[in-house]
Amino acid sequence: MGKGHACLSLYPILNDLGFLTDERYQQYGENGSSVGGQLDTSIPGVEYNTGSLGHALGICAGFALASKLDGRKNKSIALIGDAECDEGAIWEAIFFAAEHKLENLICIVDRNRLSVTKIIESEVLFGNFEKKLSMFDWDCKEVDGHNYDDIFSALDYSRNSKKPLMILANTIKGKGVSFMENITKWHHSVPTLKEVDLAKTELQLK
Repeated sequence: MGKGHACLSLYPILNDLGFLTDERYQQYGENGSSVGGQLDTSIPGVEYNTGSLGHALGICAGFALASKLDGRKNKSIALIGDAECDEGAIWEAIFFAAEHKLENLICIVDRNRLSVTKIIESEVLFGNFEKKLSMFDWDCKEVDGHNYDDIFSALDYSRNSKKPLMILANTIKGKGVSFMENITKWHHSVPTLKEVDLAKTELQLK
């Protein structure tokens, strides 16, 4: 997970699998807790501290190669942000995966077009993205990142592919919350209690 602040989605999975105890899970965000806004290797099941950007795909490619060498059938999946694709290390990992024919590697790019400070609309990078990846001997699927059927279809495609797979998941930052959608500051801002209440109402969580 290069997109480290998405770790909030990982904590309940680690909790369900028994890696993260109920007691520690409930300590999320508390002063001094390791269960916070970025991944910490002190959490069981977490192999990688998120940041600096650009490293996650290379690490995941290493996991995928190790699995191939050991004869395991699992997939290795990296979740990265679109701003990370500016990092040279990402492209080195893309070359590495193609060279080693890592068909067990999947990379999901959260393409929300916003980094911490700016809008990301580089046609040099993201124009004809599927064609670019095919030149590096990767499969590439562009999906609606809010549509589970689209995501599952792309993941199912990888079952029979002989190449690594890049999933370009088009998303909207803050989707479903009117005052957050496509607003750069919500990359890192903390909502007030009133804003939390409004967000819950708009997301039909109350």
